[in-house]
Amino acid sequence: MKRVKFRIPMDRINYEFFDTFEWFMDLVEWGYGDTYFFLGSDVVKLVEIKFKEDVNPEEITKKLLEIPYIKDAKLIPKNDHYILYVRANILEVPFSKNVLEIFDIQKKGMVVFEKSTFTPSEFYLYAVCEDELVGDVISVVKKVYGGELVSVEDYSPEESPLSKLTGKQLETLLLAYKSGYFDNPRRVTLRELAGMLNLSPSTVKEHLRKAQRKILEELIG
Repeated sequence: MKRVKFRIPMDRINYEFFDTFEWFMDLVEWGYGDTYFFLGSDVVKLVEIKFKEDVNPEEITKKLLEIPYIKDAKLIPKNDHYILYVRANILEVPFSKNVLEIFDIQKKGMVVFEKSTFTPSEFYLYAVCEDELVGDVISVVKKVYGGELVSVEDYSPEESPLSKLTGKQLETLLLAYKSGYFDNPRRVTLRELAGMLNLSPSTVKEHLRKAQRKILEELIG
């Protein structure tokens, strides 16, 4: 497996999907840990956001919810910034034709995209993929995003205890951690977490229990 890093200037992205969020990026000072995963035909996005001064979070949430394909949006306070939670129906998102090539390449094998820190002027995109797909990933990211290749390094997911979790356990644990469920005091309740995942509170609690047990077994033995 390889982990490929790209630098992408924001001014190279000019298609409709990103134009929809141009107003949003103008309000952002920085973002970190942009993560997404799929729940059926929905995509759930989590990212830590620091807004510029005098920005009204309630107005941002309201405007996000006015976008037709966004089903839910929340800004959860965390220290001096926020955790942004967004759930959208991916079948209704107005992707341009070339963006669909990103999804096509994921059908060829193991390819996971994630963003790291970003500002209104640029962001860094990481792609974890099988060795034989590195060339395809580099080609598509350069074509779709105008990305500049920064590095290619070895990646060993089997070294992480998270690799022992099922998809549902990982999604639940990730969302719980990112949204502040484990903080003291908690930033979201079990019921709110269940609502984000479209699951019952008892099911979410069970996923979390099993996920934590598996991780402890890997770490403690």
